[in-house]
Amino acid sequence: METYPDSLDEKLGFDVVRDRLAARVQSPLGEERLASMRPARTMGWLRGELGRVEELQGAFQYGDSVPLSPMYDLRDALRRAAPEDAYVDPEDLMAARRTLVTVRRLKKHFEARREDYPRLADAVARATPLPDLEENIASILDEDASIRDDASAELRRLRQQIRSKEKELRTTLDKALRHAVQEGHATGEQATLRGGRMVIPVRASAKGKVEGFVHDRSASGQTVYIEPAACLELNNEVRELQSAEQAEIERILRRVTDHVRAESDAIEENLTVLAQFDLLRAKARFANRLDAVVPKLNDEGHVEIYEGRNPVLQLHFESLDAEAKTEGRSTGGDDIPPREVVPLDLELGADFRTLVITGPNAGGKTVTMKTVGLFSLMLAYGLPVPVAPHSSLPLFDQIVADIGDEQSIEDDLSTFSSHVSNLRHMLSAVGENALVLIDEAGTGTDPDEGAALAQAVLERLTAAGARTIATTHHGTLKTYAHEAEGVENGSMEFDQETLRPTHRYQEGVPGSSYAFEIARRMGLSGDLLDRARGLAGTQKTAMENLITTFERRTQELEEELYDARTAREKAEAEQQRYEEKTEKLEKERDAFRQQALEEAERIVEEANARIENTIREIKEAQAASDATQEAREQLEDYKADLQARREEAAPEQDAAPAEADGASPAAAGGPINEGDQVVVDDGSTAVEVQEIEDGEARLLMGSMHMRVSLDRLTRVGGPESAEPDEEDTGGNAEMAALEASPSIDVRGERVDEARRQVQHFLDDAVAANLDTVEILHGKGTGALRNALHEMLSDRPDVTDHRKAPIEEGGAGVTKVDL
Repeated sequence: METYPDSLDEKLGFDVVRDRLAARVQSPLGEERLASMRPARTMGWLRGELGRVEELQGAFQYGDSVPLSPMYDLRDALRRAAPEDAYVDPEDLMAARRTLVTVRRLKKHFEARREDYPRLADAVARATPLPDLEENIASILDEDASIRDDASAELRRLRQQIRSKEKELRTTLDKALRHAVQEGHATGEQATLRGGRMVIPVRASAKGKVEGFVHDRSASGQTVYIEPAACLELNNEVRELQSAEQAEIERILRRVTDHVRAESDAIEENLTVLAQFDLLRAKARFANRLDAVVPKLNDEGHVEIYEGRNPVLQLHFESLDAEAKTEGRSTGGDDIPPREVVPLDLELGADFRTLVITGPNAGGKTVTMKTVGLFSLMLAYGLPVPVAPHSSLPLFDQIVADIGDEQSIEDDLSTFSSHVSNLRHMLSAVGENALVLIDEAGTGTDPDEGAALAQAVLERLTAAGARTIATTHHGTLKTYAHEAEGVENGSMEFDQETLRPTHRYQEGVPGSSYAFEIARRMGLSGDLLDRARGLAGTQKTAMENLITTFERRTQELEEELYDARTAREKAEAEQQRYEEKTEKLEKERDAFRQQALEEAERIVEEANARIENTIREIKEAQAASDATQEAREQLEDYKADLQARREEAAPEQDAAPAEADGASPAAAGGPINEGDQVVVDDGSTAVEVQEIEDGEARLLMGSMHMRVSLDRLTRVGGPESAEPDEEDTGGNAEMAALEASPSIDVRGERVDEARRQVQHFLDDAVAANLDTVEILHGKGTGALRNALHEMLSDRPDVTDHRKAPIEEGGAGVTKVDL
């Protein structure tokens, strides 16, 4: 992308964006990358860059800890390490190690998350981790970049000797100092270091009385620092050992620097990757700060901005708000206007290529035009923009602008001359895929001539296919935009009641300058304004009045459209709520049906188990073969009947509503009473009402109880007949008597399972008219016995329960009277 003029960044506000990015890069590498940043020239690079920024935006939004620190600029250290036999400082080596750790962690992070961040994984793929070099540096340096004692065996030996000699030297010095103090030649100060040698402080008047060598004197001249003769040899030995230590350190540093030199190409490539990620981080952080997104990209030169917010205005307003809070003021009052950006919806390049924006001064014409230019420029630099996600923008080949006053005393240019110079460049350089921005077209000279010149320029730009936005006050340009093909009017809305601009853009509507209205609001007299209208001419006044009327009607229609949209959204929300509720009720109905079928299945399985148990007991009792055969036949018939009922359970569930529909008027519909058969919502399963209380019914479905509001129930039948079928009753009683057993063994069962088994056991015993039964539960801790006794106390059909006699099991057996 090419831009014109050189000051375009400042004119559109991109300099503010660049400054905010600069505040977010964290290394010289990122700073240089930002300084050399240029707008995209190909759509391929732009898509890739925006994709990388968008992925990093998501990583930061989701709290993904991206390892991007620390990073250092190692290029100067690499230059110093380049000559053979050179070495770099330990601080440089530590910076290299920490930077390499960042590279390794960064690559590992995104390679492990390639599915979520494919573009970032590709970007870091060219980085080369150097774990051996990391380890090599770590083996000789501590975290504070000091050389480790174990960096080499020789260094360890030398440092041990140095510590030993320094200790011996310190002892000798202390002895000499104590003697000097006793003799009155020295004060109680400690030994110190001068010129790399250990010395003692002695009074200047007594320097000839202490045997040794003077190395220094104090600033006042009252004290001299003497190396006692007894310490001379020890000091020499320490200095020699320290010199050997330094030589060994340099040897170690050269060895590690050789390794750095060998990997210098890989290190420089890693620095390039880190510089790229430092700038990507700044872009992503800034985009999240603005709630910016990557819009759709198109190759047709279409500009479709929805809910666009000018980032420069947004940052400025936030800064003012922060300043107001600091000073204890509140925004929105008389002293401070509301700090919010009016969203912009604007289209250009599809139905028309040239847009003429009119309206009152300070109404937002120039801001609207600059917003389009700033978004286009930000996008070209690979930056998301604060718009709705369904917005769409192209990559322009050129952005050319004529904004503001470019007059120059040095170049002898007037305001009009500078405008003409810019227009000349536009007409000679722009192509089809260019964005042209012209502020206050036709100003700076005679109004009629200026308007004619502006129209001729717009005609030429429209014919060239450029996307052009021009702001103006000239009425002839409004007429031109209305009549010319490929050109459209746009305006900034003006509230005619308050006589203030709303800063809202409206397409297809020419705007009035509202000069007379604003002048009246500012206090000019009515007779003066009447004279001005007369001078303006009847035709112009009529046109302005027409535009004013048109704007008022448009504003009214916008309000009605807003109300209609609000009503539609409310209706859609109600429809969605109804659909969600219907879906929920259908799920509940299916769940009830499934639970009923499962309950039926459980009953059948238990019945089969009890049948088999009865047969086994008959066999064990060695009953007569004919009685056994008869019992078996009855059991087989019962099993077959149960199986048939189970298979028919689902169809019967679906048939229930049909039967209910065929019920007599007295049975179906009407008030719901206890014992009635009802269905829940639109369900098909009939259930019995057990109890009604406080507008709710307690329903019985198998062994389940549930409470449901009465308004969700539909009556499908009255209470089931209390007269039992003689054949069924006889069969059931006969079967219950056949299944009933006088005892049950629940030893080893969990409490809940034992309670369930005993409940069924007692039900069968009552049905079989047994008087007394026994429960074998064992002694154990007594928890199972206590739980069963508690359950027995709650059953109305149990008249008594007690511990069995010792000879019948004692505390391990409970006798139950029914």
